[in-house]
Amino acid sequence: MDSQTILILIVIGILAGILSGFVGVGGGVIIVPALVYALSMTQHEAQGTSLFILLLPVGILAVNNYWRSGNINFIWSRG
Repeated sequence: MDSQTILILIVIGILAGILSGFVGVGGGVIIVPALVYALSMTQHEAQGTSLFILLLPVGILAVNNYWRSGNINFIWSRG
């Protein structure tokens, strides 16, 4: 990946974060079209990339919230 692509991805991420904060929409609504138009990805590539990018932070926060409320069973019993 060249430096121009990395710069474009950073700009897309910053703009998605700012617009999502102002408008209150999910980042994927902004990231997917930006990846399609700015990096010439197909719609399916852009959707997969968006899901991959958002999975880690969203997944970690979700597991943390469920763990704090006592809704995760780390020990499975065989019955």
